Amino acid sequence: MAKYQVRYASTLFKAMDKLDRGTQKVIARWINQHLVDVDFPKAPGKYLTGNLSGYVRFRVGSYRIIAQIDDKDFVILNVHVAKRSDVYRFRKKD
Repeated sequence: MAKYQVRYASTLFKAMDKLDRGTQKVIARWINQHLVDVDFPKAPGKYLTGNLSGYVRFRVGSYRIIAQIDDKDFVILNVHVAKRSDVYRFRKKD
C-alpha cells in the first residue's frame, strides 16, 4: 500500500508562527509521528461537516489541525492549526 506524504500550506506556517515554541514542537512532533508516511492517516482524525466538509480534524491537546487528505495522490495538506476555540473560524478555500 502507498504511504501518504505531508505537504504544508502557507496558512499552517502563519498559524504556527503565532504559537509559542513549546507548542510548535509538540504539534510538529505529532504530525511527524501520526501523519508522515502512514498507510491510513484518517484514523486519529474526524471528518468535519458543514462549511468545512471535506476537511479532517486532528486533535493535539487543546489544539486542532485542519487538513485535506487526497486519497488519489496520497497527499495530506495541512491547512491550519489553532486552539479549539479559534480553529473552526478558518475559511474554506474552494
